[in-house]
Amino acid sequence: MASTALDSQMPCHACGKNNPPESKFCGKCGTPLTSGAPKPGDIIADRYRVVAPIGRGAMGTVYRAEHVQISKVMAIKLLHRELEQNPENVARFHREAESASRLNHPNTVHVFDFGRTKSGSLYLVMEYVDGDDLAKVLDNDGPMPFGRVAYLCAQVAGSVEDAHAAGIVHRDLKPENIVITEGRDGETAKVLDFGLAKLFEGNVEAQVTSSGTIVGTPYYMSPEQIQGQDLDGRSDVYAIGAIMYECVVGKPPFEAPNPVGVLSKHLSEEPLRPSARSPLSVPAEADEIILRCLEKDPDRRYQTAEEVRQALIEYLATVGSGDWRLSGVGQAPFGSGERRVDGPDSLFKPKRRLWQLILLFLLAGAGIAAWQLAARGPSEVEPNHAPKNATRLPENTEMEAYLGQRISEDSGDVDLFEMEHLGTRRRSADIEVSSIPNMDVVLELLRPGQEEPLVVADSRGLGRGERLPNVPIEPGRYLIRVRERSVGSELPTENVSDAYYVRWRLLVDDGTFENEFNDSLELAEPLGLGSERRGWIGWRGDVDTYCLSEDTERVLAQVSALAEVDLVLRVVDQRTARSGKVDAKGAGRGETSETWRNVEAGKLCVEVSADASDERGRAAQPDDTYGVRFITAPER
Repeated sequence: MASTALDSQMPCHACGKNNPPESKFCGKCGTPLTSGAPKPGDIIADRYRVVAPIGRGAMGTVYRAEHVQISKVMAIKLLHRELEQNPENVARFHREAESASRLNHPNTVHVFDFGRTKSGSLYLVMEYVDGDDLAKVLDNDGPMPFGRVAYLCAQVAGSVEDAHAAGIVHRDLKPENIVITEGRDGETAKVLDFGLAKLFEGNVEAQVTSSGTIVGTPYYMSPEQIQGQDLDGRSDVYAIGAIMYECVVGKPPFEAPNPVGVLSKHLSEEPLRPSARSPLSVPAEADEIILRCLEKDPDRRYQTAEEVRQALIEYLATVGSGDWRLSGVGQAPFGSGERRVDGPDSLFKPKRRLWQLILLFLLAGAGIAAWQLAARGPSEVEPNHAPKNATRLPENTEMEAYLGQRISEDSGDVDLFEMEHLGTRRRSADIEVSSIPNMDVVLELLRPGQEEPLVVADSRGLGRGERLPNVPIEPGRYLIRVRERSVGSELPTENVSDAYYVRWRLLVDDGTFENEFNDSLELAEPLGLGSERRGWIGWRGDVDTYCLSEDTERVLAQVSALAEVDLVLRVVDQRTARSGKVDAKGAGRGETSETWRNVEAGKLCVEVSADASDERGRAAQPDDTYGVRFITAPER
């Protein structure tokens, strides 16, 4: 409900066209503009001064206004005339507006006043929210990472649950009824029009324009609402699922050339998994949560909006942060996989803030030293720059450390941590180190007794943490080395005030993800036709190789997008010694090969890598995975 370029325009109540404020008739449809449409400066209900129109929706036109006595900025919605013709609608408006005015949830746009103007128009006075509705955000930003969607829609679900507890079912949840505002603590979602959707309820066809285009609501309508059944809160749960689907995919769950086609699909078709349609990486949890909301049978959905909210909160908690911007999670456009741990900064920043707050409180009382010792997690033991003095780091343990005093004038501090894989077979490990504000951190994995690292993570730059997301290790001991990347002749940095954090864990191998090292044709992984494998470009120079494990007449290879990385797909036919390189779409885009014919099992292989020469892209992306697959090529 933010002010826009509409401030100097007068919207037509009939067709929505914006007209100059001095116009008496609509320039598009000829409708008189003076009958009931307020202009800037007009006073409504003797106390609300109209400032400017904000926008027009299916139910009414919204104006920015201010209280004439206290100068408080508010928003006033004047309902469309066609909703006022039936006296039952007027009585219902008063009942529903009174109910909505009792709602007081932080994610609900508050209703302060309602009534009828001197010209006979029904009005509703609401909280003014300086932001854009979710539909406009989607138009501007396109599909959203699921972390952001979960963060926003958990707020929406909280608002909806509060209304359900008051006996109000929204009935018309859609992106246009959710306003997103940016505050000090991040994005906030606010839900509009509680209780007013009943005014627009009735025959579904009434929600479709004469030209047959969809007003918007049918995209989010539950099957029971389409069938005219009595509704409860589970209908709003379905709408939340449809909204989340559109946020993740960029398109609603069902599309058709006409409204009837959309409504029919809501009744009879199952939606595709969001991960199969989204151009972004989508985690498995997104598919599970969204599709459960979109169950045709209300008994199979989440039974309350609170259950939806809890599912989204649990997802955000498991990825390490309630702030979507700190959640480096996701999977590929086609298929899904195990949720990954997010980036180091998202794991560690909130904890640093927590310890700082704890310390401030402890300074007020006695026993500071003992409390500090109990509150802090394990810390490195200096000096630990030599292998023999490496600090032992158990699995799944977050350890605090500093790249502090230099070892010598031209040698910066180096920290070594000993990790041990106690199992009996090779496993993949996830190793991460958080950021240090003024340093370019390097993360290395070594075998004891060897100076040359097995693998190096150094892709993020100054002030960012590093991660090795999928490193295979045999049972035994390894060393994690953390140091500053030296820059030319500059002296090493000393930072004794900003701690970083390091930890590692073993990953569960469920057959979904690549098995490193697979960097050559000799080490290639088999991949069946139509199957998908998830993989990382985890460090600079990482290459992943896969070979088709069955004969086929015609096939093409696909690799899905990887954020910020220009992926290169190289196809090799070992039987004919032919190969082809595919690198047409640039950073953040997937690639698809040409069709290969008469392929022999084990002979057609693909190599996936990053084009490090592309200045727009990154040489590695440890926080996200791509998807790779062979599929049957269509006949021409």
